Amino acid sequence: MGRKPWFLVVSLCLILLSACGAEKHVSSSPDTSSRLNDKLHTVPQTNTTGPMMVFPKHVAPTPTPQVPTNIPRTGVGAAPYGPPPPMTTEETQLTQQLFALINSDRAARGLYPYTWNATLAGGARLHSWNMYHCGFSHTCPDGRTQCQRIADEGFAGYSDCGECIGYAGPFPTPYAGMHNIQESMVNEPPTGWHRIHLLSTTLHRVGAGIYVDPQGYIWFTEDLVS
Repeated sequence: MGRKPWFLVVSLCLILLSACGAEKHVSSSPDTSSRLNDKLHTVPQTNTTGPMMVFPKHVAPTPTPQVPTNIPRTGVGAAPYGPPPPMTTEETQLTQQLFALINSDRAARGLYPYTWNATLAGGARLHSWNMYHCGFSHTCPDGRTQCQRIADEGFAGYSDCGECIGYAGPFPTPYAGMHNIQESMVNEPPTGWHRIHLLSTTLHRVGAGIYVDPQGYIWFTEDLVS
């Protein structure tokens, strides 16, 4: 073969290689607008061969209830053992922690927070003091039920009421003892009355009253009303 045919063949190959290289460069350029569009407008698709995309719900945050400072030493009701002693710093702190725990347990289940009520708190503290003397009971000291006591405190005509009472040891700490009892109540089976009261959607106000006895044991009462 002469020189001219070889020259034509080589020239043709160079042209073809040059064209292939140009095509490869164009096709590998990223499509920025398309990828950005995918990121902004991707929607979940039904996928029968793999897990579906789950998007979290947008839930309005619930305001954190204020720490109660109006915690009375006593309230309206029978006081055969005299009025309760003044609140100690420990009792005040435990009362605030108990109220926060009640609403924390409710928030964890998507429920609205209970509102603190000082009148209920005074009656609850009196009941805790009475129980220290006459025994662990809703009807101590005079046989009246919790709802009768709550009505007599100025809540006559309520549509719902409830009471939870607890007696906790001071170990390993006073709060830990109270916390363990409280959590056992809120985690009862669905038919448990403590759980029903603490996770209610018909009750709205709560008052907690704590008396720490001379041995360090904690008597506490939670009174609730609609």
